[in-house]
Amino acid sequence: MSIDRPAGLSAGFHAHLRHAGVPGLVHAGDQHAPTSWVIRTHSHDVWELYLQLAGPATQWNVGDRTWRVPSRGLLAVPPGVEHAMAASSTAPYHFYFAALAPADVLPPGDLHPLWRHRQPFVITDAGSMVTPFELFLREVTTHQALRGAGLAHTAALLVIEASRLADGRPPGRPLAMHRAIATAKRLIEDHLAEAVTVDDLAAAVHLSPAHFAELFRTEIGETPGRYRSRLRTERARLLLSETDLSITTIATELGYSSSQHFATAFRRETGTTPSRHRRDVTGRFLNCE
Repeated sequence: MSIDRPAGLSAGFHAHLRHAGVPGLVHAGDQHAPTSWVIRTHSHDVWELYLQLAGPATQWNVGDRTWRVPSRGLLAVPPGVEHAMAASSTAPYHFYFAALAPADVLPPGDLHPLWRHRQPFVITDAGSMVTPFELFLREVTTHQALRGAGLAHTAALLVIEASRLADGRPPGRPLAMHRAIATAKRLIEDHLAEAVTVDDLAAAVHLSPAHFAELFRTEIGETPGRYRSRLRTERARLLLSETDLSITTIATELGYSSSQHFATAFRRETGTTPSRHRRDVTGRFLNCE
């Protein structure tokens, strides 16, 4: 197994796993990409899972279709299908990915039919994939006892969670998100720097504020305000880790009233300051090279 950092990335790595000793694993990675980074046409002999973590939605050509993958969206591409970004991103973005063979990762009796049908799919609300990906990538990048077992079990978790999402049974809510909430979610994501209120969102989707707030919490698992705060923090992490923008500039871009307000909010969410986060993440990714 080897790990490298492709030229042009702001941070992150690409791990080659064919010789990791675990059947079905091909490659995986965690990458922070600038707007100039465009994934060109390619294909694999296994499935590839792409989870967008932060940044604007990306457009993908997969086979003869174009797919939109939003923040926390999952794109799954079957073996042999050519895929590529349809255009460059409008802002820096961060993503996890893994190429693997589900039939080698799970026992035959547990394999969801979708992996045999070999049709690409996108899940627009795949936030529950973040933790399985983080566990898997920790095993990829850490040399420790029982590493093979750790890789095998966490790869299985990836396939299991993707299967549940595609089957319409993600934890706590149905796959088919209410249309009004999907619209409101996109409004928040597209206007992070603006203080969009519950009343604004409710009016945009033609619901009463009380009904909208209750429905949003049921569908998303948190309030609109909390969802916006979390996304702003993710966006801040991305800008801190892969740009040299000043903390004041980042604060302004994300709609904070001052750098002090930004630092306080960031520390409340992450337990650390923006400047310390920038130092820590820069050092960590340098060590991955």
